[in-house]
Amino acid sequence: MTEATQAQAPDFTPTNAMERIVVNVGKVLSFGYALSIMVTIYDVAMDKMATPTIWVYDVVTTAIAVSFVIGGSWALQRREHIQITALFDRYSERNKRICDAIGYVGSLIYLFVVMWFSWRLASEAVMIWEVGGSAWAQPTPVVVKVSMFLGTLLMIVQGGINLRKVMADLGPAPVLVKAAFAIAAVFAVWLGVSLASDGAWMPFHPLDMLAGGYFSASIQTISLLMLACFVLFIIVLGMPIAFATGLIAVIFCVVFRDIDALSIITFRTYGFINSYVLLSVPMFLLMAAILDKSGVAHDLYDALKIWAGGLPGGVAVMTLIAASVMAAMTGIIGGEIILLGLVALPQMLRLGYDPKLAIGVVCAGGSLGVMIPPSLVLVMYGLTTSTSIGDLFLASTVPGLMLAGIYIVYVLIRCGLNPSLGPPAPPEIRDIPTIQKFAAMKKVLLPLFIIASVLGSIYGGLASVSEAAALGVAGVIIAAGLRGTLNWGMLRESMFTTMSTCGMLIWLTIGANAMVGVYNLLGGIAYMKSVMTGLPFDPIFVILIMMAILLVLGCFMDWFSIMLLTMPVFAPTVTALGYDLIWFGVLFNMNMQVGYLSPPFGQAAFYLKSVAPPEISLDLIFKAMLPFIALQVVGLAIVLFFPDVALWLPRALN
Repeated sequence: MTEATQAQAPDFTPTNAMERIVVNVGKVLSFGYALSIMVTIYDVAMDKMATPTIWVYDVVTTAIAVSFVIGGSWALQRREHIQITALFDRYSERNKRICDAIGYVGSLIYLFVVMWFSWRLASEAVMIWEVGGSAWAQPTPVVVKVSMFLGTLLMIVQGGINLRKVMADLGPAPVLVKAAFAIAAVFAVWLGVSLASDGAWMPFHPLDMLAGGYFSASIQTISLLMLACFVLFIIVLGMPIAFATGLIAVIFCVVFRDIDALSIITFRTYGFINSYVLLSVPMFLLMAAILDKSGVAHDLYDALKIWAGGLPGGVAVMTLIAASVMAAMTGIIGGEIILLGLVALPQMLRLGYDPKLAIGVVCAGGSLGVMIPPSLVLVMYGLTTSTSIGDLFLASTVPGLMLAGIYIVYVLIRCGLNPSLGPPAPPEIRDIPTIQKFAAMKKVLLPLFIIASVLGSIYGGLASVSEAAALGVAGVIIAAGLRGTLNWGMLRESMFTTMSTCGMLIWLTIGANAMVGVYNLLGGIAYMKSVMTGLPFDPIFVILIMMAILLVLGCFMDWFSIMLLTMPVFAPTVTALGYDLIWFGVLFNMNMQVGYLSPPFGQAAFYLKSVAPPEISLDLIFKAMLPFIALQVVGLAIVLFFPDVALWLPRALN
């Protein structure tokens, strides 16, 4: 795999007592999600009974925030932090270990800075016993700030264990690693002494050189240097993005600002993880995990495929319809593509479908999880740009269904012109009595119930996005129970998976927020905004430039990293140009869907390859996706030049 959104290895057995502590703490705190679900559902019920529950918000945000920051160490133990390994995978095993060693050293420096400022934040909160603003004066700030410190401490412990393992595999350290260790040691000692003295003891501070006129650093130069560091750490060394961006923030803040400014990392982190809307992120991930492990989604496909009939390409059409329904249940694509790859792809190949068409249908259909609400991409975009997630869901509904329709029309046209590409279903499927077909549709009722419980409660004004997500988890648990696959082991593993994934996502956010915050302090955001708005083009051409940037980045990076790196510049620019951020959010979403399929590092190809028959090569998968990428670009152009396609529904309902 050349780019990993998550490491595919399912487990890493702890090798010592400290690792067992990290893993066990993560497992225990993963049940904070279960607590949040129960409390949120209780809150919805009490709200309808006009019974005040002022404590719910604080309990839920505290439980989720603690699980988020502690989950990062578990994700580190399982090697699940996001990396871009395009070059890394081409290195020899020894060179990979060298890059890993250098990367872990840099990561530990960044984590030490976060731990130091988290300690200051936590100690101040404990000394004054900082409480929340509600009537019952809950100690949420104390609990969360102390958890930030403990979570970072666990990350340092696990990072040190990982570094020791890498060094043991590496053997005698080469000169490059020794040099990196020496530079890191000098920097760490200088940084530690400076932090311990609150900046009072700072010999050889780079700002002295700047003040003396020995070196002039304009924002343009700083931007280029930051880009160079980004390429070195993330592309060349293959460092996890969460730690590489944080390390860049530390270096540039120390060199071009001052050490105390590093406190922006912890302040921005505390403000972010205390958002109630973040509850929807683990809930949607937990929904997807339970659907995958319970078999509910598998039943959905089995119920729909029998309606393919004698229509050429009918099974592919039913696959796309099933993918659309699954997208409306989960909001993510990885599990959906894997499920379709295990269930739908073998079925179409067995029926004699053209492999390219079958592969393209699975990857394009699976990627609808980005577009059709509830979409995790839209949730994080709304949080990052401070836009209404409910309106984003509404705005993305029609474009998502439009894309599904475009795929279906394409399949019908191609198979109509050349039925050999998608032969009709065989008699054992085609000749099933209609009454049996309707009887099989009872398997669709549970997924439809889940969709109604989530989207219906949002659009009907019955619940917020976070409350609706918790109701959705309750829905999939009920569905699993009715199917007979609900058990403690399945729920426990689903929560463990959610804990690790959320820890990876949140620490990626922390690192990117740190880099963006430091860049903003240095004037970078204002500079980039002035560049974008000062281009000698009409505003629509500026938007087109943004689309081109997003499409290119989508070929090499995951959506979360792209969003965190571009939205601080793009969002204010879009607003300054007079465009709607809801509309732009749909465009961003569609760009990220293209990125999931785009070579050379489209994640959909690697998800499918992990479960496809051996004769299905990566080259074949990428070639199969090209027509569907073209269809996605057509859909993107429609929404770009006809904004009402996305905006008419939220306008009508609001």
